[in-house]
Amino acid sequence: MKNFKTILYRAMGFVYVPKHLKKRSEEIILHISDTPYSFFYALKKIIKEMKPDYIIHTGDLVDNIKLEFCSYLLSTYKKRLKKLIDILENSQAKEIYVCVGNHDKEEIINELSKKIYIIKKSKNIKIKNLNLRISHYSNEIIKNPLEYNLFGHDLSIRSKIDNKKIYLNGIESINIINIDTRKIINLPYPFGLDDERLGKGKVGL
Repeated sequence: MKNFKTILYRAMGFVYVPKHLKKRSEEIILHISDTPYSFFYALKKIIKEMKPDYIIHTGDLVDNIKLEFCSYLLSTYKKRLKKLIDILENSQAKEIYVCVGNHDKEEIINELSKKIYIIKKSKNIKIKNLNLRISHYSNEIIKNPLEYNLFGHDLSIRSKIDNKKIYLNGIESINIINIDTRKIINLPYPFGLDDERLGKGKVGL
């Protein structure tokens, strides 16, 4: 039944959130990355249902707009970005971290956000008992990996456990970290999202 619901939700452009994530006593971290505009409504629903205590977005906030190549879309990017920031900041999250991706404009993120921690290249952070390194880029992560390493950008490094270090690629899945139990849950994005990221298994886009 759970697999059926997951597939059905994905086909409709949403994400199925299991009951144990909605009804829990433990604190969780929500990690996402490289989010096209079409995903924003689904994200709003996820946040409403899950009520994450911490949110980490590892960059390319409006990923269907490739600012690095299409600077003429800057005004559209700003309008779309405002919607995303409103979704994030209207959540109940205690802390929100956003990495600047290669298709983002740091000054616009600064202008629109009120309570978001903005990460330029990479940063080591501590959330409760967890040590995390976060960046848009995997090559920034591997310079000095910590216990948990969160990133996006491309699939040059996939989610894995290596030498007792956990690597979570936010393109592959929506990643949930239970802070107390340290359990990691991966939720699949809606079908078709990779196409909106301009290419399945996007490489450096």
